[in-house]
Amino acid sequence: MRSISTNIITSGTIRCARALSADGTVTVFPGQTADPSTQIAYRKIWRRHFSLDVMRQLDLQYHEEVRDCLAINQGDFVSVGELIAKRSGNPPRTLVAKTSARFLGVSSGNLIFETDPDDLEKCIAGFPGIISDIIPARGAYIETVGSYLQGIWGNGKTGQGLLLSMDMEKGGIFGLDNISVDIAGAIVFANTCMDAEALRSAVKMSPGGLIFGSLPSALLETAMKLPFPVIVTDQIGVSRLSDPVHMVLGENIIRFAYLYSTPDPGGMPRRPEIIIPQEEYIPEKENLRNILKIGDQVRVIDGFHGGEIGIVTALLPGHEENPEAVISEALDRVQVRFDQNTEIILPINNIEIINVK
Repeated sequence: MRSISTNIITSGTIRCARALSADGTVTVFPGQTADPSTQIAYRKIWRRHFSLDVMRQLDLQYHEEVRDCLAINQGDFVSVGELIAKRSGNPPRTLVAKTSARFLGVSSGNLIFETDPDDLEKCIAGFPGIISDIIPARGAYIETVGSYLQGIWGNGKTGQGLLLSMDMEKGGIFGLDNISVDIAGAIVFANTCMDAEALRSAVKMSPGGLIFGSLPSALLETAMKLPFPVIVTDQIGVSRLSDPVHMVLGENIIRFAYLYSTPDPGGMPRRPEIIIPQEEYIPEKENLRNILKIGDQVRVIDGFHGGEIGIVTALLPGHEENPEAVISEALDRVQVRFDQNTEIILPINNIEIINVK
């Protein structure tokens, strides 16, 4: 049966929200250029808490107000070496962070922090564009110009690739005879698929994703297990692409398309999106190899420490066995310290500089 109608923008401004299901940390700013992998926001669960006796460390008297000395606000994430509190006087006293943590507040003259986070939820851009507005503590809106389709079902994956079509004159049904190198890295659209084995066999060709006008309910479980995105635009059952959907996809063949279908924390997929920018957009970023230096504060983009902030402690060439290499040309890794016990080496393309003003 036909389900919720598909939302379509044939050509124009596309504005998509990328937001967490509950309050977390937003890692982008208005006007920032985003690529598909840019992390917009994240939520973590914190496993350990500790306190700092700020009154003793700053030598404060019982009548002096602790909050007047703080250099951070409740909810702030602090990194190793960052100033936490200071007291003027002779001599002046300062307190800096020895561990990366988030500041929760003041209790009985002690500063309470939480640390050792595990990822709970995160959202990424999913397509290239510009951050237009921030959703406080939740995420952001991203804009671009192009074509947009919102489907009725997705398997919770994201992907990208050149948009290709099945032969609609032969029914437009995705089957085993379509499993070829032609679909490798591409996003393929078809009327439907009737064969679970065809879906499973597509994995070996690593397509960017599949778009169907319809899909039988018996195949949804198989589609959910695929490692690439599958989006249904019109109905659960057996039918064809609706004319408006077919028109938009057909007019954008051989253009780059982005599929965004992520599950919410409860495991239920949100309504999936197909974004086709008018022009292929490649964010221009200043080459970190030219500006990065020891002591810079950086944010990890993705991976186990994604979203965390640390300090650069070393710049490393790509090949340690070549000591004569020029660092400015060979640099492709950095060593980052998060706290006194955590120091890791990361590829330079997995960090971004935090500009401290």
